[in-house]
Amino acid sequence: MEFNADTFSWPKGRWKRYDALPSIVWYTTNIWWIQRNRRITCTSGVSTFECEVFKLQTAPENPNAYLFYGSDVHYFPLPRNSSVLWGLLHDESPANRLEFVYEEGLRLFNFSSTFSRFSDVPMPLMKSKGLDALTSRKYFVNTPDKNAALSDIAPVIYMQSDCYSMSERDAYVAQLMGYISIDSYGECLRNKDLPLSDIYVNVRRGPQMYLQYLYGTDLLNFISRYKFMIAIENAVCNDYVSEKLWRALEVGVVPIYYGSPLIRDWLPNNKSAILLEDFPTPELLSQHLHYLLNNDTAYEEYLEHKTLGRISNQKLLDDLKARSYQIDLAETAFKLECLICEKLYNNDDAVNMVTKNHYDCPMEPFSDLAYVPSHIDLWRRLYDDAKNKVDSLVKEIDEQIDERRVSNTSWWINDGKE
Repeated sequence: MEFNADTFSWPKGRWKRYDALPSIVWYTTNIWWIQRNRRITCTSGVSTFECEVFKLQTAPENPNAYLFYGSDVHYFPLPRNSSVLWGLLHDESPANRLEFVYEEGLRLFNFSSTFSRFSDVPMPLMKSKGLDALTSRKYFVNTPDKNAALSDIAPVIYMQSDCYSMSERDAYVAQLMGYISIDSYGECLRNKDLPLSDIYVNVRRGPQMYLQYLYGTDLLNFISRYKFMIAIENAVCNDYVSEKLWRALEVGVVPIYYGSPLIRDWLPNNKSAILLEDFPTPELLSQHLHYLLNNDTAYEEYLEHKTLGRISNQKLLDDLKARSYQIDLAETAFKLECLICEKLYNNDDAVNMVTKNHYDCPMEPFSDLAYVPSHIDLWRRLYDDAKNKVDSLVKEIDEQIDERRVSNTSWWINDGKE
């Protein structure tokens, strides 16, 4: 049978009942934050389901389901048995794993947990720390003190160490630097060094070291003195919102944001971030920033979640209440495990497969910020390479060899950058 992602479906009668508890195996191994080799008890309505969860090294010979952490996807178990469920947990953008922009790659899995609101276990607010962090004044610096700090620091901070992003943020920030002073840390456009001796103890020194300390108390206190923080995602997906936005909001610095086109769904208030889409050029954005630097009242309109403790976005409130698990990746993983566990008890013949909207990211390098031909060409080659890997795995599945084995195709890539 030739595999066609548009017409492929699993055979009916897929759920098999076992005398022993159904078994779920994490096939990816570099997930130290997930406790494995345990029995889980899950509830759905009035029903209770029990399953056993294993790490790969101690997996039973014929598990009922495999789970994969997207950032650590390497090889795959073959043959692709239609009676065995595959679940995908993935919290990163396409810059981390391009294979998932292709529906042929997504449709290999039955259930998903991603940042997309259309995922089976959605986590669009995965990088936030919750409502209390948004309103807390723990790190907040009031406007007069921020103004006083301008004698020592620039009004804008930029911290970035992935200098080849799909969004071309560095090219945009380089243009913006021509109109307003920006302190840039990390590897990208670095013009200033972090006060390492004051901030870090027992942490590897170097321009990337803050990546190990994203929510360290000293670093958050350091960031909070700034009036603005550039928060540009490394890729554009409808619901992908990283710590770049939430960290600024949580310490009380106004984010200058570009990324999710649906970001207004998640901001605490209508004016909680300066959105690049509202300013056609860096020069126009700089004019607005200079206006806010000279008008404290207008500036503080962006900080009502801190100054007034006000969150007016009911969608944000409702989502955090309904999906409280999503701000903790381990709890999200447990929700996915329970979903899979319940399905293993389900005798319904209905077929479920992950589709494109479960990830909701573009299939081409995309940026309205800047055009860097050499970078665009690089990303196009990477997209082509990812598509070849997807096609290669599909071809292996198509071969329908009954021998238990590990795929020859690998999706592995990890450059260690933010």
